[in-house]
Formats: sequence, C-alpha cells, structure tokens
Amino acid sequence: MIVVRGAGAARNESTRRHTVGWIALAAMLFACDTAHAEPALAVRTGDACSKCHTGITGGGMRTGHGSFWAQTSLPHRQWTKEEGGILYPSFASGRFSIGADVRGQYLYVHTDGDDTSSFEVPEANVYGNVELAVDRLSLYLDETVGPGGASARELYALVKFAEDWNAYAKAGRILPPFGWRLPDDDAFIRQYTGYTFSAPDTGIEIGAEPGRWSLALAATNGSSQTSDDDRSKRLSLSAFWRLQKGRIGVSGSNDIADGITTTAVGLSGGWEIGKLSLLGEIDGVRADLGATSDGRLVAFAEGNLLVTRGVLLKLSRDWIDPDRDVDTDERIRDSLGVEYVPVPFVQLRLFVRRRDGPPQVTGAKDEQVDLELHVFF
Repeated sequence: MIVVRGAGAARNESTRRHTVGWIALAAMLFACDTAHAEPALAVRTGDACSKCHTGITGGGMRTGHGSFWAQTSLPHRQWTKEEGGILYPSFASGRFSIGADVRGQYLYVHTDGDDTSSFEVPEANVYGNVELAVDRLSLYLDETVGPGGASARELYALVKFAEDWNAYAKAGRILPPFGWRLPDDDAFIRQYTGYTFSAPDTGIEIGAEPGRWSLALAATNGSSQTSDDDRSKRLSLSAFWRLQKGRIGVSGSNDIADGITTTAVGLSGGWEIGKLSLLGEIDGVRADLGATSDGRLVAFAEGNLLVTRGVLLKLSRDWIDPDRDVDTDERIRDSLGVEYVPVPFVQLRLFVRRRDGPPQVTGAKDEQVDLELHVFF
C-alpha cells in the first residue's frame, strides 16, 4: 500500500516525531532526581573509564582492575581455582601487558525485495602496553589485525603526573574524546559526528580527573592520515561529572578543512535505577562553507536491564535529522538485544535492529539480525 501525504501533513508528522524523540531522550537523561568500552558498565559502577581502561577515556586495553572485574563480577559463572583460578592476564603491576578483543558475527539483513546473510569478523584487535616507568611513562599499542589487514588504531606515549588529579598527556595516534565511547560504530551519534573506533587521528591529548570530574582535550590533524597538509587542527573536548549513581557530560569539537568549518557540541548522561542503567546523548553538528551552511541533530537513548548476573537486556534508539531545513528526512534505528557472559572472557550477543527513513535513501530502511561471539581479555 502506498500512502501519499501533503506537505503540511508530512511536516506535522515530522514535528510530532521530532518532539516525541526529544521527550524520550530528555526522560532518559534527567527523569530521575538521584545514574571494551561499555558506557553502561561505567554508569552501573560509578567508576571513571580510566579505572578499567588503559586509554583513560575508555575503550581498548583493560587495566588490571578491569580484567579482574571482568573475570569476577561480569560473568554468569566464575571459574574456581580448581578450574584454573583467576587468570588475570593483564598483569597491571608488571612491565609488559597484553590484551585482545575479537568479534565474529552472523548478520542477516532484510530489505524490500532482497535478503542477505553473511559471516563476518567486525573486530579483531590486540593490545600491548610497556611501562617504561611504572605509573609514570608508558608506550601503548592498539593494533587492528582484521578485517581489512593490519593497522595501528592507537599508538602513543602516555605520561602521568600530578597524582592527586590523575593528570596525563599522550601523543601519537589516538582516538580523540567526544561523548559516549560506544562500541557500536554504526550508532548515529558516532557515525555522524566522526568519532568512531575506525577513525583515529594523530595529535596530542591532555586530561585530568580531579575529584568526580573527568576532563580531556585533544588537538589532532582532523583526518585519519598520519600527516596533515594544512595548519588547521581539530580540537576535541570532553568533560564528565560523575555522580553517585550516574554522570553528565558535555563535548565539543571544531575543525577547519578544505575551507569548511565543522563544529559539534553534545550533551550526554547516564543514570542507574536499581538494575536499570539509562544512557543518552544528543549532538548538534554544523558545517559552514562560507556563503552556505548546514546543520544536523543526532541523538541516542538506551536502557540496560541487568536481568541476572551475566545477562543484560538492551533497548536503544538512534535518531538523526540530517538537514534541519528538510522536514521529511529524519531517520531512526531501533535495537533490541541480549548480552550473555557465561564464563570469563566470552560474551554472546543477539540483536534485532530496525532502520526507518526516507525510502529514496539507499540503506535507510531495513531489518537486521546480528548474532555475535565476543572473546576478550
């Protein structure tokens, strides 16, 4: 059946969906008055990302605490000493540390008139860290070994100082800070702001964690290349305030490339209510091309229910308005899934996703089923 709406009806429908989306996101962020890089875990524990990740701002190799927590608190069933004990592979007190994340998946995609399915390896990363001076100076490597060949996702030197503030500086190839560091690069807030795990940049980053604050500022080339051909640099800022049961943060970035100035600002937050963890983020991105400009809004909301130890139920919605001057181009992506960690180092994920958008845009409308095996340490 084909339904044709007039321009006024389409505009009213767009406005209604826009309003509902904002209300839902605001509820996720602020409804309560008391909140691998999985932000839901950070909200649940109340810890800074640096407590579990070597990279400080989240993602990549796990620290000794992160590895121990993943073996003792995360899985449905712990291994006892008779079965091998706590393996604790990262050796946080040692000079050399290693880690890895490998994901294999079966992906089924349904679109009008066409169904596809495939086995894929969306992620295969190995990590290494060398402490040149324990808790002071280190060299870190996050190496992608698949798919598509090997490349350094991150490679930098990290200096820590001012212990009371947990201040640091790192230089090299980095993942600049911005908003929630979701592990899903297809999330609209990551894809349309450009801050994905597949888009590292070269530059420097400084940061600190005084009290309940987590602050990071990076200056990078503004491209995925190892060198830059202009004097302009991308500035990225992230600031989070951690509460007892949640956190709230702001992000910003500015980049000038090929005569185009791109500015992004974002508000993100999370809250814990019993066994339910809520996440939200909303970002505005504007590109100025001199005489013309365009802007987009992109948002994300997620609920995570801890059903029982090792079993997490997730429901999320991605939303984007690619062009604020067009009333009928909004897109959404709804996801429902379950994550199960039966034993340490193994995670099983099953997700059903639905994307809805303008039918004339390729890939804007489909349904997906994603079955994934994630092995990590």
